Amino acid sequence: MSDLGDSSNEEAAADQKPAGYGKRVLGAIIDFLIVAVIYGVPTVVFFIGLVSAGDASDKGEPTTTAASMMMILGGVAGLAALVWAIWLFGYRQGVTSTTPGKRAAGTRLTRIGTGEAPGGGVGVGRFLVPTLVNSVIPVYWIIDYLWPLWDDDNQRVSDKMFKTQVVLDGGPTAPVRGDPIIT
Repeated sequence: MSDLGDSSNEEAAADQKPAGYGKRVLGAIIDFLIVAVIYGVPTVVFFIGLVSAGDASDKGEPTTTAASMMMILGGVAGLAALVWAIWLFGYRQGVTSTTPGKRAAGTRLTRIGTGEAPGGGVGVGRFLVPTLVNSVIPVYWIIDYLWPLWDDDNQRVSDKMFKTQVVLDGGPTAPVRGDPIIT
């Protein structure tokens, strides 16, 4: 029985067509805009509190409770946004093969050789490793996102690390309940 399962996976993987650079960029831009909005709100709240506290300090006045609360609220909301981003763009992408941007662009993430979703752990790694590497080698993201331009398999360096590939989504997608950004 496992032989039949393996054979269908190989056929499915053989039918996978790597997504072109344009579709990958479209998906990345949509995902980036979602992240920018989600991180933007806590960042603005935090900096309004910070500026208010700075003004009070410059005038020799004690920092107001409102300014302190805005900084705390902005920080906590920023942490919540980080956890949400790791869940949506890491774990959930690994389990479902898609992000909101990938769905809009008609692409999905697959494990090379099987054509299946790579799994939550691989998704989180694929999300976090480039961020951590970029903190040590600041040009990594630029290299990583431009790599598919000259790679024969249209893979990022991160895709090569985790044995994944973004492919065209020719099949029917799983039904999405509720808001596609959150679910």
